[in-house]
Amino acid sequence: MDTVPVGAFITIAYRSSFVRLNHKMKELGLSAGQFFVLLMLSHEQGLTHDTLARHLVIDQASITRAVNILENKDFVKRVTDENDRRAVRIYFTEKGEELIPKISIIDSELEEASMTGFTEEEKKQARDLLRRISQNIYEVAYEKDDKKRKAFPLKDHWQIQDKSMKP
Repeated sequence: MDTVPVGAFITIAYRSSFVRLNHKMKELGLSAGQFFVLLMLSHEQGLTHDTLARHLVIDQASITRAVNILENKDFVKRVTDENDRRAVRIYFTEKGEELIPKISIIDSELEEASMTGFTEEEKKQARDLLRRISQNIYEVAYEKDDKKRKAFPLKDHWQIQDKSMKP
């Protein structure tokens, strides 16, 4: 197993998670492409497309597609920011609010399944090592002069705190 590249394990874990998320999200009439947008909004509503794209490390077009699907299904709504008319913030609708417990369960089940057989200390170590690996790969992918480079998106985990959002 020492000869298998770390990237191979990361790829298998990512693809397998994506397959599982697609299966579970299909039960809600959605796909894995919308899962992380919903998960982030369940932690903090009123995020902009840019904030979502930055923290999920995906392009604006993918965020727009995911939000369009969620909006068409009446799970989210876009609201123009009163203080900055150029900014559009995303909020759950009443129907979308009903998804939060379901999204949370899907997330918890996947997390639990991925850490099966681990002690609490091993779970902490795995999380810490994966964070460091992710940050190292991110630093290599987005070199210092790359215009797309931002601060490492998981620096503060889910504490997004979009400072431009009104209280």
